[in-house]
Amino acid sequence: MTLPLMAQPPARQFSLDMNMVAGQRDMAWQDCVGADHPGILLRPDNLAQLKLVHDEIGFKFIRFHGILHDDMDAYHEVNGKPVYNFDKIDAVYDAILKTGMKPFVEIGFMPHDLASGTKTIFYWQGNGSPPKDWGKWSDFMTAFARHLETRFGVAEVRSWRFEVWNEPNLDGFWTDGNQQTYFKLYDVTAKAIKAVDPALLIGGPSTAGAAWVPEFLAHTKESGAAVDFITTHAYGVNGGFLDEKGEGDNKLAPQPGSISNDVWNVRREIQADAPGLPLYFTEWSTSYNPRDPIHDDYLSAAFILDKLKKTEGGAQSMSYWTYTDLFEEAGPPPSSFHGGFGLVNREGIRKAAFFAYKYLNQLGAQALIGADTRSVLTKTENGFAGLIWDYTMPDQKESNRPFFRKIRPSVAVAPAELNISNLSPGSYRLSVYRTGYAANDAYTQYLKWGMPKDLSADQVAELQRLSADSPERSETVTVGADGTFHRTIALRQNDVVLVRLEKAPR
Repeated sequence: MTLPLMAQPPARQFSLDMNMVAGQRDMAWQDCVGADHPGILLRPDNLAQLKLVHDEIGFKFIRFHGILHDDMDAYHEVNGKPVYNFDKIDAVYDAILKTGMKPFVEIGFMPHDLASGTKTIFYWQGNGSPPKDWGKWSDFMTAFARHLETRFGVAEVRSWRFEVWNEPNLDGFWTDGNQQTYFKLYDVTAKAIKAVDPALLIGGPSTAGAAWVPEFLAHTKESGAAVDFITTHAYGVNGGFLDEKGEGDNKLAPQPGSISNDVWNVRREIQADAPGLPLYFTEWSTSYNPRDPIHDDYLSAAFILDKLKKTEGGAQSMSYWTYTDLFEEAGPPPSSFHGGFGLVNREGIRKAAFFAYKYLNQLGAQALIGADTRSVLTKTENGFAGLIWDYTMPDQKESNRPFFRKIRPSVAVAPAELNISNLSPGSYRLSVYRTGYAANDAYTQYLKWGMPKDLSADQVAELQRLSADSPERSETVTVGADGTFHRTIALRQNDVVLVRLEKAPR
């Protein structure tokens, strides 16, 4: 992409020496990704999309709600006596392992026959009440852990992680958001699982809004319950933490430290009480609303990279919520683009957010000195790969739903000027890929079509073509005896650009 010279602001300078390596890249972004509930993970379309994100992005773990929900049939009572059946759970975990991923086991929700209450959440009715009998719950957790090790092998299950519940500080997920009752649940669960195998990894408190961490650490220190890691959540909008049906409307938080401040605050809380304990953000995204069009918009790619860059070194996992719009908390997806959480929509079309992750996965393992706060520049086995972006907070005077349902052309910002030294002389393949307005941007075309509820086969094919990630530039270049390479790359607001310079094979 070439802009008129007179329209280009002063360039962002990147002076890179291929011998000046800063160290290994932070890979917390790749550790885990979220999903909805286990039943949908047995559906062919969901599994196909899971394989897509694993193959192109490399996510290692998957976390989802409801592994103990009634549709898994794991717990029933007959004449007051527990009956366990883990067949469906096995099928779900088999499917995950077959993709090359591992389960991040979120323990919940409460099976109907063991629940002390009847209040439920979501279209698929997860029960958020404590057990009516704590002894039966402990026995159930013991049987669950034993079964997993028997079925999948001790070494395999020791590589998984067990998280107790989801967002217990919210009334929708846990009775009255009661902290002390949750702490009891954690203690009983952790002690039962560790009694089966002390090497199994367990943690919490899995809270919304980065809450309860100091209290949780203080409690477990007193109770003696094991804690192998801390989990919590953060989203990029202000006000509230839960919109079960997607009926509300949020506004993107204007603070530059949204999400990243939560990460670093929790890291400080951990360091004060349990230095070195791993921190896993098991949910994060632009918005917690399952019907928020910011999830579909091209701006989300730059947003993701801005937040991941600012949290480097703070967390060991940043699990994006979620990989797919085939997601049913608020009911089945009502239209092709409905503001769903996913990196891909219900038809499997890659959103802009997908490419932020795909590009991260196409970089080298070693970070080079010379990256600014809006870039990741790396040394690869055969040359250079760099990810450069602009993140400009939009001038947003209205909430997300009206704002991100409008076509918003982008404008030029300072281009990136690459000056690379100490390359090995020879022939290289230069490839440049872009995501932004009208570039790997299926959603803008969807808006131009008037937001049809359902896409035709021809429209799906056209959006797949528009998001095929074809390089905007692919050419052979020669690096001379001086080992230098120079190139200026045009940028627009909220563009994300991947530049690869790979030595051609002899």
